[in-house]
Amino acid sequence: MTEYANRSARAHAPADDEADLRSLLASPREPERRDAALALVDRADEAGIDEATIGALAERVRTDDSTDVRQFAVEALGAGGPAQRAERAIRAALDRDGDEWVRAEAVVALSRVAPDDGASLRAALDDDSGFVRRNAVIALGKTGAGTDETFADRLKNDPHPAVREYAAQFLGRTADDVPEAVRLLAAILAREPEAFVRAKAADALGELGTDRAEQAIETHGLTDRSDDVRRAAETALAAARGVDPDHLDVDVEEPSPPGGGPQSPRETPKGGPSPEPKGPGPSREFEFDR
Repeated sequence: MTEYANRSARAHAPADDEADLRSLLASPREPERRDAALALVDRADEAGIDEATIGALAERVRTDDSTDVRQFAVEALGAGGPAQRAERAIRAALDRDGDEWVRAEAVVALSRVAPDDGASLRAALDDDSGFVRRNAVIALGKTGAGTDETFADRLKNDPHPAVREYAAQFLGRTADDVPEAVRLLAAILAREPEAFVRAKAADALGELGTDRAEQAIETHGLTDRSDDVRRAAETALAAARGVDPDHLDVDVEEPSPPGGGPQSPRETPKGGPSPEPKGPGPSREFEFDR
């Protein structure tokens, strides 16, 4: 089973017993409901949760007016493993919840309870929220349901930089058509306006490790205007050649003048900066091996 990182805080647990936590889900106080749902994420991860708790969490997903409560309830349902009632609630949240963070969490939860349902994960790529689409790309990569075509399309066409970043990473890890993947990633490394996407393209080229990939890293990555991209390129080229980065036998030219960096307004939805995740939002639900 795919490993997911749960960073919920046990210090917030308002009770130790599952039945007590389940009762607190009906509290009139939003902080108690939120902390109970968060504590049940840990409970579900460690020992599973019973049918009554699944039902109480599903009710929170459907009816709670707090987006935090709904988000943690969805996460707990996903952590609890496959259960028909949990899956129905997760799918409903993904399809109908008005909050992007809840839907983003629902993508993760669905990939845990129904990892073979690549069709639903691909459908999440049509969501209006870049963070939902980002999680869909990660879920498709982690479950093995993603394809070259899917990752290439997101890398070329998605307006959200984080989606393009993870599309580049998984294209480098899973490409079936390696020459075509190298061609696209080389173009991204040369032309992408966002520095962290270019850095990920360099990483991916290093993983693919062909002669053409090395040439692209040397030509575009080592001369990039961003220090982060140049560092990524050095590491990627060293990995492709099987040498220590300090022992690379390459000439590194002076970088071009600065320009275009992470989260430039033209590359984010609606022309504005990417919103930061609120609280422990859906940026924490997947942990990559970097």
